[in-house]
Amino acid sequence: MRRALIGVVAILLTSTLALADPPAGKPAHWAFAPPQRPALPKVANAGWVKTPVDAFILARLEKEGITPSPEADKATLLRRLCLDLLGLPPTPQMLDQFLGDTGSDAYERLVDSLLESPHYGERWGRYWLDAARYADSDGYEKDTGRPHAWRYRNWVIDALNKDMPFDEFTIEQLAGDLLPSATLEQKIATGFHRNTLTNKEGGVDQEQFRVEATIDRTNTTASVWLGLTMGCCQCHNHKYDPFTQQEYYRFFAFFNSVSEVNMELNPLLKQQRTEMKARHEKALETCKQRQPQELMKWEANLKPAERKKLPTHIGKILSVPVARRDEAQQKELADYFATIDPALLALKKQQADEVKRFDANQPLAQTLAEGPARTTHVLQRGDFLRPEEEVPPGVPAVLGAPSSRMKNRLDLAKWIVSSNNPLTARVFVNWVWHKHFGRGIVPTLEDFGTQGERPSHPELLDWVTCEFAAHGLAGAAQAKPQAAWSIKALHRLIVCSATYRQSSNYRPELRERDPLNVLLARQNRLRLEAEILRDCSLSCSGLLNAMVGGPSVHPPQPAGISELTYAGAAKWVESTGPDRYRRGLYTWFQRTSPYPMLMTFDMPESNVCCLKRERSNTPLQALTLMNDTVFVECAQALGRRLQEHSRDTKEKIAYAVRLCLGREATAPEIARWQKFYGEVKSLCAKDPAEAAKLFGNKKVVGDIIDGAAWVALARAFLNLDEFVTRE
Repeated sequence: MRRALIGVVAILLTSTLALADPPAGKPAHWAFAPPQRPALPKVANAGWVKTPVDAFILARLEKEGITPSPEADKATLLRRLCLDLLGLPPTPQMLDQFLGDTGSDAYERLVDSLLESPHYGERWGRYWLDAARYADSDGYEKDTGRPHAWRYRNWVIDALNKDMPFDEFTIEQLAGDLLPSATLEQKIATGFHRNTLTNKEGGVDQEQFRVEATIDRTNTTASVWLGLTMGCCQCHNHKYDPFTQQEYYRFFAFFNSVSEVNMELNPLLKQQRTEMKARHEKALETCKQRQPQELMKWEANLKPAERKKLPTHIGKILSVPVARRDEAQQKELADYFATIDPALLALKKQQADEVKRFDANQPLAQTLAEGPARTTHVLQRGDFLRPEEEVPPGVPAVLGAPSSRMKNRLDLAKWIVSSNNPLTARVFVNWVWHKHFGRGIVPTLEDFGTQGERPSHPELLDWVTCEFAAHGLAGAAQAKPQAAWSIKALHRLIVCSATYRQSSNYRPELRERDPLNVLLARQNRLRLEAEILRDCSLSCSGLLNAMVGGPSVHPPQPAGISELTYAGAAKWVESTGPDRYRRGLYTWFQRTSPYPMLMTFDMPESNVCCLKRERSNTPLQALTLMNDTVFVECAQALGRRLQEHSRDTKEKIAYAVRLCLGREATAPEIARWQKFYGEVKSLCAKDPAEAAKLFGNKKVVGDIIDGAAWVALARAFLNLDEFVTRE
């Protein structure tokens, strides 16, 4: 009891201290102070430094008496860069070209070429879609599909490929519709906040779920751009950070008047919709005008048995002679008949079908727009039915006052990327750093508040932040600075560093001193994410459809998955042809029955924003790699590719190593693979029927026993730890 009481007192004291005014001129918390650009530290081993990033990392290592790891070999660096920047493995041609390039700037030129690839936008677009909680359905019980959601995904991919400055990238997603003379693309960008869940169940309180969506938009904005857990303030003042409930609802006010708009992208079709609507209304009116006569016929022809089945109140009206029925009774009877009139029902169904067909062929985009102005109130305990005092739009005072009164989302977006806000550039730089190293400079990506972890290299974080947001970054010592807020320049700075290029080999001497590799005395080995693992298998097998952009697709999935949805409403019709083998980024994501392969490998559920994916290694993942349809098809295709490559077994194995592992094979491993190939070929020869199943239902070019053995070998390659890991 005493411990519990002490704990309660500690929480209350912490909350009080967090909300207390800081001393004059001193910030309450490091993250709430404006970043200051520090001078580059002096290091003893200056020759190791390739970009300014390295000076900060090396200074800390030298202070601890630790030497950095040697640079990884060229093949490893090539595969690392391809996986990190494109999410695809290097081709044998890329390997030959890079290994043969002896220029002093070969690495930097490789980085530039990868950043110019259209697949860069897909790789980093997938990361951003995690934060945007992107999905192709509404969520909740009915989980209706969103066939036009992909247009926002296309916008993200295109914006990243064009290297749209991050401040513009931010403004257009939060308030593109409010920009002067906003373009269609800028309005499509607001699809970021159309990814909230939508409840279409019967009998729901629409206002309740409008407020739920507004809360989600508020919390997501705070998490993605500010790295704050402001959702804690829905019901009370933040227990740890200096944010009040009033400030939360002031932030909430920016999103409280938005309307969800399915924007028509073709003006001609918009006119056709208007004409169709007018035609439907005219037809309905004509039908309703003849209803009195149809009602009289219906009543006259009613049989006693049919009268008994009518609602009680309708039966009572019919028992009153027509001439004695009052106006209210006549209206009630007419309204009831309108619900059963066969002609009217048939007309409504016909019109609904026409609208559905029209919408199916109508290019739409899910966007936001400003709706009717709403006053915002603090909601007692977060309950939309218990509004208290009215509050105007605003941002937390501790983060720096805006230059003028803020009125709408555009004002908010501009403040978010302004120098008055100390968080956004820091949070984004840290988010990108985390993707390249598996750990952020601040490990708690989603929490830069007082309960989050402090940065491991605070001066490094502030230096990169200041350069990114104000001056532009130079990726290598000889490169020219680029525009401020350039995301590609940020990548270039990081991946050109000696820190990034280090070997990922484990160092047992650091096991006790730095078990989590916080000091970055080596690179980190990272297990590939769900979509990238699938993409790499498709790429190595030769099946990958590399088309960029477009609607979501439905690759094969286990039977019964879609039946888990409400009344089996989400029909999964498998894509055929090239669409079957598109990148995982384009797989249709149904919230209540998500694609199982992606979920097995830790894809987020997309109901809320995700800044950091979990990484696991489970038996179910191993079973999926062996038996899931897509991986079986990839193994079969890769096996046929190897079988047809040449007549020499050693050459085929060397080719497999180059395709799957992105490096040259060694003599000992070729010998081991030869032995494996011989063993499985003997097994296949003993059971030709099973060998034929393993080979698959494809045309046999050579010996099917030989082909099945190569499929078995390909299957082993696609399950290697080296294949599923980024070194």
